[in-house]
Amino acid sequence: MSRRCIVHIDIDAFFAAVEELLDPSLKGKPVIVGGLPHERGVASTASYEARKYGIHSGMPLRKAYQLCPHGRFIRGNYQVYQAFSRSFSEILSRYTPDMEVASLDEAYLDLTRCRPLYASFSRTVREIKQVVERELGLAVSVGVGPNKTLAKLATNLAKPGGLFEVQPGEEEAFLKDLRIELLPGIGPKAQVIFRMLNIHKIGDLWGLPRATLRSLFGLNGEAIYLQARGIDSRPLVTAAVPKSVSRETTFLEDLWEQRLLLAHLAYLCDRLTLALRKDRLFAHIVEVKVRYSDFKTEGRRRLLISPLQEMGEIFRISRELFIELFSGSRLSLRLVGVKASDLVRGRPLSLFEPYSERQERLGSAVDHVRGKYGFGSLLTVRERMLDEVYSFERNRGFVLKTASLTK
Repeated sequence: MSRRCIVHIDIDAFFAAVEELLDPSLKGKPVIVGGLPHERGVASTASYEARKYGIHSGMPLRKAYQLCPHGRFIRGNYQVYQAFSRSFSEILSRYTPDMEVASLDEAYLDLTRCRPLYASFSRTVREIKQVVERELGLAVSVGVGPNKTLAKLATNLAKPGGLFEVQPGEEEAFLKDLRIELLPGIGPKAQVIFRMLNIHKIGDLWGLPRATLRSLFGLNGEAIYLQARGIDSRPLVTAAVPKSVSRETTFLEDLWEQRLLLAHLAYLCDRLTLALRKDRLFAHIVEVKVRYSDFKTEGRRRLLISPLQEMGEIFRISRELFIELFSGSRLSLRLVGVKASDLVRGRPLSLFEPYSERQERLGSAVDHVRGKYGFGSLLTVRERMLDEVYSFERNRGFVLKTASLTK
């Protein structure tokens, strides 16, 4: 069987790089995207200059400010990042139909079936990198290997802005001295176990029997055994349905007023259903999450008889779940979130819920107007309370976390 050619391509420090492209005065400065230093959110992306101070994604903004008080803190614009991401995917799709979008700034390409079109895979990969960087104006790192694991590991060596190809016959030498935490599935808990066993590099794993890894980590141990040896037969997932879509708000100040909290919940449901309509997704489960002022987090979920996509129904259910969580509490809230899960693509047939073409056309019209004039340009009758959200946002402010799309 011929060797596969899997390409992993990743935009370097994506959100920060976009901000630098839009504002050249940021170049060469430590840029932290996610919010302002006095806010209670976390860093979504840190530029390479900011990483020199120990700042990383997921770090609280206040901690990042302590490490780098002269850094440039930016709230960011998710819609702008999405536009760049769509252009990124469009460029990559010119080279092969076999593409897996791993995130906004990351994708896998399988060039194997396109072998007759390209005289040299290496030359084609260099061309892809050059075209992406020229058309987007953003630096990318690229890894090439015979499978997804090796291609992803090669990208780690290519960062920032480089290209690394695992050559045939060099897989063992490539893997031997890499840190074990670079392997997929090895998180902090697994790293502690491996440190206790004096295992720090992938080559050290080769001495552990398959049965030992399986006993330590279950089915994941089997994957670790194979991937540590460069074995990965996984195909690219070219049309995956996400497991869930979620939206949540972290407030700058803890909130107690129920009407205002419900207004925020309506706003989040509106954002959530916008994402569902965009990808033609319907949810079997709706879940609401709250985080109290004492940092305790609780959630409620409801399994639906028929999957939903409509804003009105999803907000009605979310409101009921929220009341269950909030009514018995004496604490104010620092976070509210809503999630749709167990998703299916395309409108499902139902014996109990008649199909409403009017509702679908209304949703499409709303999305069209908002796409042209901005999200806040149009509010439906059911969303009148959203005026309170926009008023609060103008006068006091709140932090909207980046949309979550889980695969």
